[in-house]
Amino acid sequence: MKASAEKIHGEQGDSPARDFHIVTDLQWIWESFTSGEHLLSGQWNFEHDLGLWPIPHLGENDALWIDPASLVANNAWRAHHGQPPILLLAPPDRWLGGLSQRLLDRPVTFRSVAEILDMRKLPEAFSERPWAQPAEGRISGFRAARRSLAQLQHDLLVGSDHGSGSRASTGPAHRQQAPEESIIRLEGHITDITEEWMVAVAGGVALAASPYCIHQGSPDGASSESEEIVTIFDLSATRQVASSIEAEGIAGKSGMPHFDEGHRSMALGIVGDALTQSHVQDDFAGMIDVAFRTERPPVILEIAPLWCSGPYGFSSMEQASILKAVASGRVGAAEESGCHAGPDERAMRNEQDGTMKVFTAGPWMRQHYAQRYIR
Repeated sequence: MKASAEKIHGEQGDSPARDFHIVTDLQWIWESFTSGEHLLSGQWNFEHDLGLWPIPHLGENDALWIDPASLVANNAWRAHHGQPPILLLAPPDRWLGGLSQRLLDRPVTFRSVAEILDMRKLPEAFSERPWAQPAEGRISGFRAARRSLAQLQHDLLVGSDHGSGSRASTGPAHRQQAPEESIIRLEGHITDITEEWMVAVAGGVALAASPYCIHQGSPDGASSESEEIVTIFDLSATRQVASSIEAEGIAGKSGMPHFDEGHRSMALGIVGDALTQSHVQDDFAGMIDVAFRTERPPVILEIAPLWCSGPYGFSSMEQASILKAVASGRVGAAEESGCHAGPDERAMRNEQDGTMKVFTAGPWMRQHYAQRYIR
């Protein structure tokens, strides 16, 4: 059964247009990606798949934007029906951990669930409550959050965010949620963030930068545990309200949150430094998040594949280039051997350089999402 909500046809050129599937139930993602459609000279026919069923009619040469959970679900369904997997290139799993402290300004380490469950205390470099999240992608029920060691061990065992207790207190009646071989990324906390920008990387270079949220600090001005964050979506609505207020002569826009446009070149610069430092190849692509702070230099926050990154606020021309890079990230079975090393070699490359690899879901993601379409 086809779960296609909308379709946009590009103008036909000398060669037939290829299909570009966008798998999402969020309308704004669909609308954002198709904003660059008119610049693609008829290269693509855009198809919006809601993800309620496996991707219908995915051709060998079709392009794809999809979240990792849906990719895992689709590949499990395809394997169940004797079909080859969908192969997409991704940045190295541990690329972030290989950057210098000048670019990170916090400790970053990767530990298996088994190692974490056996810990009696956190590594010395970390605070009492580091950030913790799966290195293999997002897992519903285990969000990226700051946790004490006891909370982290509890959540890995029973799958409840911000629980209390420890491994010893869970008892044999509790089911271990996270496979012991799954990898968790631990990071130190960054304070005084003012803005976050994302930088699209394609062809091994920083292609474009776009802001996406403003940190306004703690509502009461006293706590560092909660902050008011204004996203580009909230900001657009807030500006409309402010414009109405100003038109009525009640107040102006001087107090409105706004992005510092000077940060655009700085975001491109720090990402360029990170790419140089990690010796990325010409095919390297991804979306890199950058955080700006009050009195200290910006830092690299995170990296994600382009094929699952939200297209926040890029121009039509930038969007067209991002679409082409997303499309080039899909590889066929014949190409896989050139970019998919064995486990030992891949682990070494993931820690040492910027070589792209075929995305391989970790055991926790497979356990969590593989049965979505299989009944």
